[in-house]
Amino acid sequence: MSETNSVLYGSLTDAQGNEYTPVTLTPTDNTSEKIALAKPYIIPIVFIPGIMGTNLRKKGSNKPAWRPPNMDARGILDAIGQLFTYANKSAQDRQSELKTEDAEVDPSGPIDTAGTPFNKMTLTARGWGTLLRSSYHPFMGRLQVALNALCTYDFDKCEANLQDWAEKEGQEAPAQWGAESGDPVTKDEILHAVNYQFDVWAAGYVWLQSNRDSGAAVKNYIERVVLPYYNEGKEVEVKAPDGEGKDKCTIKRPKPMRPLAEKVIVVTHSMGGLVSRALTEIHNCADVMGVIHGVQPATGAPATYKRLRSGFEGVAKTILGRNAADVTAILTQAPGGLELLPTADYNDGKSWLKVRDNAESECSVDLPSKDGNPYDDIYLSPAWYGLVPETNTALMNPGAKPDQSNSDDESPRGTLTHVISQVKNFHKAIETKYKVPTYAHYGAQGKRDSSKERGGLLGTGLMATKNRNTWGEVVWEGKGASAMDKDGVTLVKDDGTGRIELSNGVKLKIADPDCPGDGTVPCYSGEAPAKAGVAMSFAHGHGNPGRHNDALGYDHQESYADPRALYASMYGIIKIAQQAQWHKK
Repeated sequence: MSETNSVLYGSLTDAQGNEYTPVTLTPTDNTSEKIALAKPYIIPIVFIPGIMGTNLRKKGSNKPAWRPPNMDARGILDAIGQLFTYANKSAQDRQSELKTEDAEVDPSGPIDTAGTPFNKMTLTARGWGTLLRSSYHPFMGRLQVALNALCTYDFDKCEANLQDWAEKEGQEAPAQWGAESGDPVTKDEILHAVNYQFDVWAAGYVWLQSNRDSGAAVKNYIERVVLPYYNEGKEVEVKAPDGEGKDKCTIKRPKPMRPLAEKVIVVTHSMGGLVSRALTEIHNCADVMGVIHGVQPATGAPATYKRLRSGFEGVAKTILGRNAADVTAILTQAPGGLELLPTADYNDGKSWLKVRDNAESECSVDLPSKDGNPYDDIYLSPAWYGLVPETNTALMNPGAKPDQSNSDDESPRGTLTHVISQVKNFHKAIETKYKVPTYAHYGAQGKRDSSKERGGLLGTGLMATKNRNTWGEVVWEGKGASAMDKDGVTLVKDDGTGRIELSNGVKLKIADPDCPGDGTVPCYSGEAPAKAGVAMSFAHGHGNPGRHNDALGYDHQESYADPRALYASMYGIIKIAQQAQWHKK
């Protein structure tokens, strides 16, 4: 007797990212219909990293210009080697290696397949090799897997069953994860998203150049690489990652009969949020359905000023910049880095640069002034409190000879004036502007709450981080500071690490940070998208809504290692995916 009942087969994804359906041959008298349940329609996820998170090389060559060390078990030896290398690099060496006009994206970085079903060649072609592996690949892998494992199909009962993230975290309200309010994603919303395959791509960019230019580059990447790969059968080709033994990596699929991927969803980290806002709000990219921002310095970060005057903090300072000389040499010729400075509307236009005796004293300096102009008041001022005081002018061009003359436009001051003009124009162009819809999450942790999880070694509190305080303001403190006239003194000594002496004998140092945040972006800037009316914003850290905020807030660079960041991203992606209707065509 012949078989006539229909048989349903699910599909799998191969190492190149293509779907296939394994089937079993049956006897010739078995005439049952074989149905393969496939998802040919795609929603690409384009991940945009933060500043210094993209590998760079010298333009037109394979010589690395910036390859940050991977701070994980696989990269520890490389990290140690780089620490020694950077410890011996002068400010002039750093500047010569990282000239904005000489840099381009390097796609040949190491790959972590991070639990995805794909091989390294496929992920390299999707741009993963452009990014700092240890900070981004694990999250991108979790996102790739979780978005494509939202449910299983019960062939016997002919129904879909939620699984993994959708069954567990997805059933919880966003208020449990740091949002003020909001409902969980519904089963219908999840099942709508399940009509699509989600593929995670990376959009590295030259973080030295203006974020306006980087936004244009990402627009070109989406329009000419990502979407044509799916819709036109266009081949994607990039240089192979280190150690792969190949000259290039390529991926290609047959040209389809209809569009498979009409639009993308963008996920960002840190400065990548500014790139994304340039992409959608300045360059009007119509191929973006929505955006998820993580730890975006939406209105800038005073830590940028602090680091230009005293270098970075902790172990990272050896690589990122030990002092004012290291940081000034690179960032003053890099519009992208200076666009991280506080905007005119930072913290609703309140002053953020202060001078006083101590926390209880009156301030003798409160900048920017009430007209909200940090560009003239701070960034271009040659005064002792300026971004680059007159005595630090030579730090902007450490390779120049003392008697070398320049025209006003070509002088270090002239270059800074030009760059700050770009910064001001960019800030104005994106002020309070966000793609609709936008979802955001940020760190809002100050001191550790002893009543919450203790953290540290095996949860005992030993070696636990005590706080995530951030520079919401930068304060120069020292005895006698509150009584002095800021314009009546000059800079006498500056050690480049945040300690100075003025002509009136007053000695000042940059005070420790005291604003909740993530160590880099203060809550004033992190919460700015919510004030601008984005769809939803999640605040992470003690004192914020939800049971998951019993855990201490995350560090800025490693924020995407935190499950709260994954939840916020998944929630936003599923909500945005409701716009996708091309599977019905």
